[in-house]
Amino acid sequence: MFGTLGAPELIIIGIIIVLLFGVGKLSGLGRDLGSSVKEFRRAIKDEDEQKQQQAQAQVQPPQQQYAPPPAQQPAAPPAQGDQPQKNIF
Repeated sequence: MFGTLGAPELIIIGIIIVLLFGVGKLSGLGRDLGSSVKEFRRAIKDEDEQKQQQAQAQVQPPQQQYAPPPAQQPAAPPAQGDQPQKNIF
């Protein structure tokens, strides 16, 4: 019944659309369509970045800060009168 649409048929359809809606309405419609596509792409990109950040947060354990062990105080020297005991056995 219908064949493929060629260039002449598409031109006639385009002329009919321009007559119905007008040039001003079509340019505004094209501008709105372009901004919608741009906003959609931005939302998809932001969503992907958030998913990547969440995946990295789950994979990497929280980093712990290094805390040096508490300083040990040196043993007090023996008093002058004290002598170390020698083990005889």
